[in-house]
Amino acid sequence: MPRAASALFAFLIAGTALAEPAGEIAPVAQPNVGLAYSIAFWGIPFGRTSYAARFANDGYVASSHFETSGIVSLFWQATIDASAAGRVTSASLTPGKYDSFYRRGDTKKERVEVTFDGRGATTFADPPYDMTKYPVSDAEKREAADPMSAITLVLAGVRADQANPCGTVAPVFDGRRRYNIEFSYVHDEPVHLGPLYSGPAHLCRLHYKQIAGFKPKILKEGAAFPAIYGDFADVPSPNAPDRRYLVPLKLWAHVNWGTVSVQITRLDIPRG
Repeated sequence: MPRAASALFAFLIAGTALAEPAGEIAPVAQPNVGLAYSIAFWGIPFGRTSYAARFANDGYVASSHFETSGIVSLFWQATIDASAAGRVTSASLTPGKYDSFYRRGDTKKERVEVTFDGRGATTFADPPYDMTKYPVSDAEKREAADPMSAITLVLAGVRADQANPCGTVAPVFDGRRRYNIEFSYVHDEPVHLGPLYSGPAHLCRLHYKQIAGFKPKILKEGAAFPAIYGDFADVPSPNAPDRRYLVPLKLWAHVNWGTVSVQITRLDIPRG
C-alpha cells in the first residue's frame, strides 16, 4: 500500500507497529462501544477494520481487528489485532499498555508491546528491531499515546471543544515511530448513511505529520502526503467520558492512483 494511502487510516487500523503476542489478543469483555469500517480503493473494497471498547470508572479497555479482503488478499494477506488500556476523562487520556499482533500469510508474525509509565515508554518487539538507528526521545514518547489509545482519545473527544469540534491533535508512538494526526475543522455538513446515521457531521481535515523514528527520506516524502478529510459525528451516550462520542463516519484521501476511503459499517453505541 502506498505510504500516502496508509496515512489515511494510520489511527484507524491501529496496529501498523510490528507485532505478535504469545497468543491471540482477546476481545474486550462486555464492550459498550463497537465500530466497524470498510476500506476501499477506487471503490473496490480491500480491507475491513473494527474497534471495540469498554469505558467505565474513568478507564478504558479497547481492541481492534484489521484484515485484508477481496482481490487484495491474493497478493497481500494480512491481519492485525491490537489492544490497549489506560485512563480517560473528558479532559485527559493516560495510556497504560498497548499490544499488537501482525500476521502476513502463514509464516510472518510480529509482535510489539508498549508500556507507558509517565516517564516515557518501553517497547518490547519480537522479532526485535533496532530502535537506536532512528531514535525517538523520551520526551517525544511522553507526549504521545499508542495507536489504539489515540483512537480512543479522538473518540472520547478529549481535545475537542466548541472552537475545535474535530479536536486538535492525536499524538502517537507506536513502539517504533512517533507521529501526529492533526485535525482542523472545515464546516458542518449533512451525512446520510441509511439506518446507521443520518444527521449533521463535522467535516475535518487531517494531516499526518511524522515526528521521529523514520528514515530521513521518508520524513522528506511525508511533507507531500495528500490532504485527508473525514466526517465526524457527535453521538450522545451516557457512558462516554463527556456524555458523547466523536465518531468517524467516513475518511477519504485523493492520491495519484485514485481515492482511498474508509466508511463505517457498524455503529453500536448506547444512546439512552
